[in-house]
Amino acid sequence: MERVYVDALRAGLSFFTTLRMGGDFEDLTNNLYIMPVIGAIIGVLVGVMGFPLFMLNLGMLAFIVYAGIEGVNHIDGLADFFDSLFAPPEKKIKALKDLNIGTGGVIAVASYAVFLIALFGQMDFKTYLLSMVLGQVLAKQGMLHLMLSEKPLWEGMVSEFTRNRKRRDWISYVLTLFISGILMLFDLLSVVVSLMVYAVLLVLFQKYLRRRYGGINGDMVGALNCLILLSVVIVWASLQL
Repeated sequence: MERVYVDALRAGLSFFTTLRMGGDFEDLTNNLYIMPVIGAIIGVLVGVMGFPLFMLNLGMLAFIVYAGIEGVNHIDGLADFFDSLFAPPEKKIKALKDLNIGTGGVIAVASYAVFLIALFGQMDFKTYLLSMVLGQVLAKQGMLHLMLSEKPLWEGMVSEFTRNRKRRDWISYVLTLFISGILMLFDLLSVVVSLMVYAVLLVLFQKYLRRRYGGINGDMVGALNCLILLSVVIVWASLQL
């Protein structure tokens, strides 16, 4: 049984990052509740590998490390979702399927990069590391929340996850709160505010998707990942001042 969980973690790291850890994708989809743990591991990796850059106060390179580890799939989802967000109602679905990036997507990705680079540049290493761990945990929890509660718009990567979802996967929130509790030992206020921002953002995002689309796809899930991560980083950077 333990081997299944290890394979699920390896598969999750392979899927959600550029690392090639092996693992069985089916083990991941059968144990979706471990996604917050995967997020925590990603956050630690990004934080630790970014440590030398913080000694040089290089926010740009810290962002490159983050993007290099997590990859650009979620950022691509952010671009596609914002293209659809600014499209007329009758063209929203078409915009999601369009392989070309429009103006909305370019603005979203550029803003995302600029904000993270600026925020990373003003953080100390402790704040950066803790914000990345919590940000990744909540980002993966938010992605999982969507996949557990919404239906896919069409057959694709999201449908691979939703096909094997189980009620027990909601236990992921126990893992998320446990990790959050550990981080509270270092900065109680930042964790509490981050959890509040996560809850508000998730509710508003999900409400919008239900009203405008009636379902989800990979771009929406990836966009939520980016929005949650950015929101958490903003919280930690702001409270550090």
